[in-house]
Amino acid sequence: MMDGKKQRKVIPFPNLSERLVDKGLDALKNKQFKEALSLFYEVLELGEERAEIHLGIALCLMELGELEEAKAVCRKMLHEDIGDYFTVLQVYLTVLIQLRQYSEVQQTIEAVLQENQLPHDQAEHFYKLLDFSRKMTEDEDFPIDEEEEDESYTEPRNLLDTINQQVAYVQSLKDRNVSRHMLQLQSILKDEGSHPVVQSMILHLLMENEVEKEVKIAKFGKTMSLIPAELEDLSELPFTKKVLNVLDDNLGQENPALYEAVKEVWIRHLYVLFPFLPEPAEARLWAAALHYAGYEMHGIAAPAEEVSYTYEVKEDRLMEAARKIYEIEEISYLQI
Repeated sequence: MMDGKKQRKVIPFPNLSERLVDKGLDALKNKQFKEALSLFYEVLELGEERAEIHLGIALCLMELGELEEAKAVCRKMLHEDIGDYFTVLQVYLTVLIQLRQYSEVQQTIEAVLQENQLPHDQAEHFYKLLDFSRKMTEDEDFPIDEEEEDESYTEPRNLLDTINQQVAYVQSLKDRNVSRHMLQLQSILKDEGSHPVVQSMILHLLMENEVEKEVKIAKFGKTMSLIPAELEDLSELPFTKKVLNVLDDNLGQENPALYEAVKEVWIRHLYVLFPFLPEPAEARLWAAALHYAGYEMHGIAAPAEEVSYTYEVKEDRLMEAARKIYEIEEISYLQI
């Protein structure tokens, strides 16, 4: 007898853990970080302790901005030897950079170098990252006057080899004096090979800091010289509003929910192109392309001839503009 009650064991479905892990990894791949995180935690509750689960949790937390939690997960993995050491180490260092904890970055890399177990193919990367963290630590130790612009200061060159590092670097400057970093920022802006989203991040950083110094940007085969302080916010651009007004008159009346989703596609499209505008600058054309692409992206057929008739644009021009939207959408999410 057990107080008149029978104890029952909860038996999970066969292969439930594997299925949850697969779903979590798919969600992570599709940048559905909250869903992925929930799935990974659910697997942990089932008693699974696989390395990919812990790494998935760390990546989700990092992407969701829960940096201290991500840091704690990575530290646990490193200390308990969970997963590939150098993969986890790279994520850990990325989190530390986003937290602007450059001293810890420096100490961590120095400790790894002392153990003399660094893979040959990664040695250069870690030495560059070490140099970068030392420079950033020196910058913190010896701040300059906010009004001073030190042209003699140079950022460590070629230390930002990956998009991951560039993003972390730009994010680290949000509450700092950007004047001492202008040479490095301008080098990224002028480099046609830079990721256009990173370039847009830099321009918005300079706008927020009301930088009045002229900078040059090269992206998508175009170049422009501009003064960041004089740039307008994307949502306030007349062309942005004009396209959305035309789109709202049609798609907004037809399918309000889809209109809101497509509106985000448009803002994202402009952000990637920034400071350039789509060409040709014809509001009806781009409204039509967004209307067509919006339906297509959500798996709904939208006959091109009907859309072109509604917006009074030629079908071949509609399809070309839609193709450009697809191309920009493809690169609008950073793969880091």
